[in-house]
Amino acid sequence: MQVIHALARRIARIGCGLTLLAVATVATAQAPVKISFRLDWSVYGTHAPFYMAVSKGLYAREGLEVQVDEGQGSGTSAKLVAQGNDQMGFVDFTSMIRGVEQGMPLIAVMRVVSNNMCIISQASAPVRAPRELEGKAIAFAPSESTAQMFPALVASQKVDMSKISVMNPAFGAKNALLLQQRVDAITASVNVQVAQVEAQGAKVSFFRYSDFGVNMMNNGIVANRDFVTQNPEAVKRFLRVTRDAFIAAKANPKEAIDALIKMRPQEERNRATLMRQLELSPSLYETAHTQGKPFGFMDTRDWEETQDLLVKYGGLARALPVATLFTNAYLPE
Repeated sequence: MQVIHALARRIARIGCGLTLLAVATVATAQAPVKISFRLDWSVYGTHAPFYMAVSKGLYAREGLEVQVDEGQGSGTSAKLVAQGNDQMGFVDFTSMIRGVEQGMPLIAVMRVVSNNMCIISQASAPVRAPRELEGKAIAFAPSESTAQMFPALVASQKVDMSKISVMNPAFGAKNALLLQQRVDAITASVNVQVAQVEAQGAKVSFFRYSDFGVNMMNNGIVANRDFVTQNPEAVKRFLRVTRDAFIAAKANPKEAIDALIKMRPQEERNRATLMRQLELSPSLYETAHTQGKPFGFMDTRDWEETQDLLVKYGGLARALPVATLFTNAYLPE
């Protein structure tokens, strides 16, 4: 009788263990972590790896249910992530810094694009350096980050600003002014406007602000702090898949653009522009301080330089301790 009771107790213990294991397995299978991911703007080529990771089920294999939505500017995207409407986003770091300075619970977890600010001119009348802007006309919308940092570019080469004619068109109208040759140059982003102007039949020349010592980080992955605290493993998996997608897109940009268009068929008409934007992006994935480091790594010196430029030229009220702005702790090894 004692043997029977002992055996019964053992079976009961085994049964409880199997039940708990089954419950845990079912819970894991039924509860992928949902991530609403907000882009900075309407779709352009650099976004393709995110769509590829969704289209090919790469996020889903890691237990993540990711939805990618377009943005209406990094400032708005930063607010949506801070409010928890979106958990993560592809946000310009300058907008994130401004948000954190105002109390938004945001943190950068991966750098993607740096030093993309440039000056575009017609190849038939190229402007090759800041000093060559003297006596010429340039166009930019005052709210653009490239416009806010233009004084830094001019100052870096001791250019006489009074000798440059500046036009301030409505946001998005500067490309037309260059194409119509109403201005000699425009401020721009290498991975956005270069391809847009070329798509209109123009041959362009451009130089980057960083060619003349104005170095600034641009877009990366920004997350809601509470979400990161509550879902550290999900953040790590998201960043691992994202890294792999960007590396794959660099090796095979056509595959990435095909995946984007599969999810957004209306972008077929922009295929060539998207491809060109994506092909121009890899040159922006490293800074002088991150060469040889894993994709997405962030260096304290880059954050300090970016923030210093914002304080001096971008109207940032105060500098923040850079350690409060970013972490590399969730990057894949």
